[in-house]
Amino acid sequence: MRKIRTVKDLKGEVYKILRQAIADGSLAPGERLKETELVRTLDVSRTPIREALNQLSKDGFVDIIPRKGTFVKLWTLEEALEILLLREVLEGLAARLATTRLSRDEIDKLAGYLDDYEQGRMEYVEADRRFHEDIAQACGMTRLIELIQTFSLSFQVRTALTASFNSPGRIKASIAEHRKIIEAIRTRDENLVERVTRENFRRTRDFYSHFQQGDETLGAAGGKAGRR
Repeated sequence: MRKIRTVKDLKGEVYKILRQAIADGSLAPGERLKETELVRTLDVSRTPIREALNQLSKDGFVDIIPRKGTFVKLWTLEEALEILLLREVLEGLAARLATTRLSRDEIDKLAGYLDDYEQGRMEYVEADRRFHEDIAQACGMTRLIELIQTFSLSFQVRTALTASFNSPGRIKASIAEHRKIIEAIRTRDENLVERVTRENFRRTRDFYSHFQQGDETLGAAGGKAGRR
């Protein structure tokens, strides 16, 4: 984490820095966040630190335990799968709303991300991020975009994607799922777009569930997690 330069919204800046550190694992699940250390590290007063920690608690990133302190949230598998389910629902809705708003050039750009990966110009995790981010941005609902961004930065989503995209089989299946989304958008079929988008996220969630239970091969392509 870095020291904060003078900004108007200190609380917001502290929040973003801490949220990112939690998302990328710099602050590990269960780690205690001490105000005195954060004050020294970020070079701000206690007030924006406390305000940011309270907001992080409301958003589910930390637990504030009276007389014990503030800790990066420890998630059970069930809780993590709930987060992934919420993202599935939100991303499906965003894709539905974006269906008639995406231009032909923007749809071609989505396909280009997959092409860039297959031709070795981009890592798949980045191609996937840009793909879904572009669709979300096109949905036209600011609050929905903000909710998706919050869930996308959660440690649980990052962990699930890391597990999924370390599996060649899951990547191959994911590419096919993304191409289904593109073709559905081209037809401007809102119902189909939402369905295939949710299917993509559901299969990632199923893969992660089996991975956490020590059976990651089931979710790769055509296993139990892939059947409907």
